[in-house]
Order: sequence, then structure tokens, then C-alpha cells
Amino acid sequence: MVQGFIASSVLCSAVVFSQIAYAIVDVESLRNRAGNETGYSSSGNLQASGASGNSDRADVSFSALLQYLGNGFSNLFVIGSEYGETSGNRSADEQLIHLRHTRVLTKRSDWEVFSQLQQNEFTRLEERTLLGSGIRLGFGDHLDSRLYLGLGAFYESTRNENESAREMGRSNIYVSHRKKTSKDISFITTAYLQNKLDDPDDQRAIGSFSMSIPATENLDFTISVNVEHDSRSPIGVEKTDWTYKTGFGWKF
Repeated sequence: MVQGFIASSVLCSAVVFSQIAYAIVDVESLRNRAGNETGYSSSGNLQASGASGNSDRADVSFSALLQYLGNGFSNLFVIGSEYGETSGNRSADEQLIHLRHTRVLTKRSDWEVFSQLQQNEFTRLEERTLLGSGIRLGFGDHLDSRLYLGLGAFYESTRNENESAREMGRSNIYVSHRKKTSKDISFITTAYLQNKLDDPDDQRAIGSFSMSIPATENLDFTISVNVEHDSRSPIGVEKTDWTYKTGFGWKF
């Protein structure tokens, strides 16, 4: 039954995300692993992929979250990094820092404000800085199955290689579903849509599917599929990227 659910979830993700793609940090997965206990908690992922023989390829990504849950609010600090080589040459080099403050409004709604700094050498992204806010709505009363909808917007400043900085406003709409089985296996599917506010044809979308299987009390085996699409990617850069990885996740 679990295998059937995994297969159907991956297939659903492939269909839904066939036009969208990948980010090095899955904040929703880290947030879920950190838990809901008051005070400080942390979680992280170390994942890798590779090949040898006709082609030699290695890729490693690391992400970590530090969370503080207070009375009616939470603060998140997230970092992420990815490095890869193909046939001895660098093929991935990306870093990200994300900050988020969330405050409870009602039983089913939260207000969020967030900031992010990111760079990616191999998409010619020298720097992306953003600051945004929005409402997060929660649906479902069962803790083991929960759907979240985020509605908001952010200001973005982007500088690509050999180009001047671009400043714009973008929508920030996301849907995230969390499911935990009786054996504590967690499935998280998330999709983001971030279109330019004054130009709907300038589209960016991000999707992720992750599965966590408990290995010990604080350690999980993880599998993830990530995809990212940018309709206005720089010249010479593919519009869509896919990533499939396995690794370990932890929580403290």
C-alpha cells in the first residue's frame, strides 16, 4: 500500500510539475521535521546524487533550519548550499539564506514576513534579494494530514552575470500538503507560483516532492524530487531544471 502511494505521489508530482522545477531548500519539509514543540528546534538534510562509468558526476546539497516557536509566533532561519562536479568540472554552485517570521492570527490563519538572499553561478545568477509578506491558511483538523495555502507577494532585486540589476514585484502563491502514515513515513508535496505582477508572461514556478522514512528517533532516510521553471531565464540557461536526490535528514 505504501509503495502504491509513493508511486502515485511521484507520478502526480511529475504531471503537476511538468512545467516547473527545482530549489536547493525545501522549507516546508524542514519545517515539518523540526516539529511543533515550544522553544528552539532544528532540522536538516544532507543529500547526494551521482554517476560513474560513461560519465562521472557527483552532486551534494546541504540545508538546515533553526526554529524558535513562541506563544503565537515562530522565527525561522534557513541556509542551503549545493555543489556538483561533472567529469572533474564544476557543474553546480548555489547558496541560499532564508529568514521568516510567522504570527498566528486565527486557528486556521497565520501572517508571514520573509526575506531571502540567493546566488547560483550556473544559472548566471549573481544575486537575488527579496522581501515579502503574505497569509498562510491551514486546512484539515488531523495532524497527520494537513493542507496549507499561502497568498502573498514580494519585492525582488535580481542581478545576472554581465547584466544590470532588475527590480520587480512578484506574486507568491503556494500550496503544500503534508501526509504522515501510521509508520511515521512523511510525504510532503509543495508548489510555488511566483509571477511578475505587471507582466503575467514572466513566470517562475517551483515544485518539490519529498518522502522521509524514520531510521532512528532523530534520523530519517530521505528521497526528493525537485523542479524549477523560469520563463525568462538568461540566454544560454535552460528554462527548466529537474533534480532527484537521496540522503539523510535529522532533527534536534
